Amino acid sequence: MAVPAYAQTADNEQTSTSETSTALPDEIIVTGNKRDQSLVDVPISVQVFTEEAISDRGITGPADFLNTTPNVVFIADNAGEVFVNIRGQTGARNGDPNVAIVIDGVTLSSLKPFNQDLFAIEQIEVLKGPQSALYGRNAAAGAIIINTKKPTDVFEGDIVASYANHDTKRLSANVSGPMSDMLGFALAGSYRDTDGPFKSITTGENVLRNRVMSGRGRLLFDNGEGFTIDAKMGINDTKGGGIAYNAHIAGAGIGGLPVDRGIDANYVIDFVSDVRGIFEETFWDATLKTEYDMGFATLTAIGAYNNLDQYYGSDGVPYVPDTGTPGATVQQYTIKDKSYSGEMRLTSPGSQAFRWQVGFYYLKYERDQTSHLMVDTLGVVPETVGSILPPTSDFPTVAFGNPFYETTSYAPFGNIEFDVTDKLTLALAGRYDTEKRSVRELTRADINPLTGASYNLCVALTGRSLEDCYNSRTFKAFQPKASVTYKFTPEVSAYASYGKGFKSGGFNPIGSREALRQSAIDAGADPDSVFVEDQYDKEVSKSWEVGLKTQLFNRMLSFNVAAFKTDVTGAQQFDFSPSVGLQTIVEIDKVKLKGLDADFNLNTPGGLNVYGSAGYVHGRIAQFDGNPDFVGNVSPKTYEYTFSLGVAQDIALSDTLMLVPRVEFTRFGPFWQNANNTPGTRRDPLSLIKARLSLRGEGGWEVSAFGDNLTNEKYYQEIVPLLGFFSVNYRGPTRSYGVEVRKSF
Repeated sequence: MAVPAYAQTADNEQTSTSETSTALPDEIIVTGNKRDQSLVDVPISVQVFTEEAISDRGITGPADFLNTTPNVVFIADNAGEVFVNIRGQTGARNGDPNVAIVIDGVTLSSLKPFNQDLFAIEQIEVLKGPQSALYGRNAAAGAIIINTKKPTDVFEGDIVASYANHDTKRLSANVSGPMSDMLGFALAGSYRDTDGPFKSITTGENVLRNRVMSGRGRLLFDNGEGFTIDAKMGINDTKGGGIAYNAHIAGAGIGGLPVDRGIDANYVIDFVSDVRGIFEETFWDATLKTEYDMGFATLTAIGAYNNLDQYYGSDGVPYVPDTGTPGATVQQYTIKDKSYSGEMRLTSPGSQAFRWQVGFYYLKYERDQTSHLMVDTLGVVPETVGSILPPTSDFPTVAFGNPFYETTSYAPFGNIEFDVTDKLTLALAGRYDTEKRSVRELTRADINPLTGASYNLCVALTGRSLEDCYNSRTFKAFQPKASVTYKFTPEVSAYASYGKGFKSGGFNPIGSREALRQSAIDAGADPDSVFVEDQYDKEVSKSWEVGLKTQLFNRMLSFNVAAFKTDVTGAQQFDFSPSVGLQTIVEIDKVKLKGLDADFNLNTPGGLNVYGSAGYVHGRIAQFDGNPDFVGNVSPKTYEYTFSLGVAQDIALSDTLMLVPRVEFTRFGPFWQNANNTPGTRRDPLSLIKARLSLRGEGGWEVSAFGDNLTNEKYYQEIVPLLGFFSVNYRGPTRSYGVEVRKSF
């Protein structure tokens, strides 16, 4: 639950510290429907985090707000992979997400840049349920709307510095103001450096070390007559450790795992790799947005360019100290993404009974990707990146892939809302997406002396020539949404909705299926048990939802509840085959999800704030033609429930000093990692506690002490089972604590 769920007015913020505890909360305006709407009027389950809530709760990254939202879970590793799970729907590694990330009106083409530090943020909205009718591709489970701070009419800003254990240093600052009567500016930057909580017991490496530098600049022109130009540019540069997983290998006794214990998602062991990992990433983006109020409608045009350059390298699976032994490997990956997008729309005024919007969206997206598996002879990752290395090298190439992906997407969209009465509103929306995708395998066709076959899997296993190692396919889908909202009073409403979501199919590396069939034969297994294909079909979901929203006692109390049912066809899931170094995507024919989520927020005149949320999801595999034995299994990565409860109290020490203690408790239910429900890969329920103690004074200064995971729970965020007898696992952060200083001006 966002806390507080309502923004404070500017006048309230300027009152003395002791008076702010009795100020009434202002109304929240939600922008997720591409128009400004009151929170109680939106027929969507939505959590809103205002600028004040972001500051009060110390939100500095996506996990800080997503993991306290009911039926939402955020997972990210230190090598750039990001997963957002909403109501049991999640993306697949190397695949597309099910959640649209929209930053200042621009939808990210990939989730990889999402796991960045959050700074100078005005508001965050988490919309659950299908948003595809508005945002199209990859919004079947929901959308996350992030609005950064705009230029202001007066000169203002703030600076925040903190220090925490693991030698974690953080500094962020932002400043904005007018340059003339019509032009304003905003500048913001952030720096974070940490050793991370874990070391390899073999080398002493800080495996989750991380250094991030980010900057953003923005100009806003407003002629005062309905015409604005909003230009923004940002850059993010990250360096740190590489793939930081550790392995459970049944019977091996490595890393403290008992010899008599099999894989166990709840038995945490140390990092033991003897190869130092590397991670480097640069992401930059530019956005230009213009709006013109023509009276009968507002014309909005948005153009954006994103560029991601990512490299990471590490020890190979199974991440154990095996340098120089037969089969030992090191691995490298590079990803270069470029995307160009544009949107134009006409939006009617929001004050009329019949409201409408029409628009058109276009995206051009390219990804040049390499994966490189080499013999581990020296216990280091080579400096050479993205090139095949000969047998005479210190790092002879075992396997190499260089798929080049292209996506062209376009979609007309529109929606209408009609106030049938002052209490009853009907809404219809629709979007028709057309997406052409292609893959070309660029790996050269030379023979690998180590294997006697071509480095190019497509050439080696399909019989195609290098020029023919190309696949393309066009995916199309109409994504409708309909809703009805009834307002019993201005503070209480109920809604019902139906929506359809869509995520394009795509391509695994060409030759994947034949490589896996041959691997099965070599291992004495049945090649017909391989259900990976070189292509996978689109994922389609249909969702039904009913909900109730309340804002009572001058918005001092809010309570919201929603029930949902979602049927997913062609659910895309990640599959990793270390024997041939392939990361692929497979389809589950049908998954059925149902559940409910609820949240509340209570503010009292005495400065007490109590807030909480709860969510439940029942997810099962209903059809899996690749392996019918999986039918009835719990759907992958579906958290059975989530629960959170928070308490904060404003304590006036004087007219100028306010002490605010805050405690939050979060509990995540059990989940299974894969469709197999492999024994040992069910993570048990997890409870986490965080706290914050803030002292605020006149003049805009604040000092806070904070702690996360105070009980120092040791757990895995992700468990990737392999071959049934071992798994590779990614650890969640242990206890952290520190001090933060803030000055606003």
